[in-house]
Amino acid sequence: MHRKIEQYKKNIEHKKINFLSNLLYPPRCPICDRILRLSDSAERGCCPACMETLPWVREPACMKCGKPVGEEGQEYCEDCRKQAHAFDRGTAAFTYTGALRHSVYRMKSENRRDYVPFFAKTMTTALARYLPRWEPEVILPVPMHPGKKRRRGYNQSELLAQEIGRRTGLPVEKELLYCTRAVPSQKTLGRRERLLNLRGSFAVRRGAPAFQRVLLVDDVYTTGSTMDEISRVLRETGVESVFFVVLCTGKGKKAVCTAKKV
Repeated sequence: MHRKIEQYKKNIEHKKINFLSNLLYPPRCPICDRILRLSDSAERGCCPACMETLPWVREPACMKCGKPVGEEGQEYCEDCRKQAHAFDRGTAAFTYTGALRHSVYRMKSENRRDYVPFFAKTMTTALARYLPRWEPEVILPVPMHPGKKRRRGYNQSELLAQEIGRRTGLPVEKELLYCTRAVPSQKTLGRRERLLNLRGSFAVRRGAPAFQRVLLVDDVYTTGSTMDEISRVLRETGVESVFFVVLCTGKGKKAVCTAKKV
């Protein structure tokens, strides 16, 4: 009961801050970037036209990674049929395509942190059906190397995790995982090369709290190499179940977001 009361107070305070912020800085649609009417901002989070075109992940979806699959009755995507994964299961709000790719790029590379509340809301919606079964104890954002975070000014996965934690009431541990080294770009690499590229790049801090069931949060899932490496590291420390939620997932083929391709 005490936890619910504290969460209620935090939500009220959050709404007050959002109201004042909206008066000073009118919210924009995360997809088309046009200024929103206050009613659209409060009810939808994006403009009605863009809401109609959002590429939601719908059934049938892969029972392992959550990617859309081609036909009813197909349980796993092509990637998960070929590859064993270290995580238990994952889900995503959208497929990584169209105007949404532009939006994700702006969030990550153009300091559009104002998109985070809407994106986290959609991720929480995607999570809703799974949380009662997964029962994660904690949310862990996928970490970013300190140097990269200093240059960008923030870790978008961390911001998404904090907002999802606020919406679900789950605690968020931002410092439990960390990057041990800067990882070279993976945009042109296949799954095997990505796994080798990532090996040894994540670790769990000494003295970190022990958890059995965790939920990882990231922005985009492509081959699953990042989730696999982090899951492997977590399992070595005694974590039994690893789940994840991402904003966007690929459709089975390589899909990357770069300045040249947005």
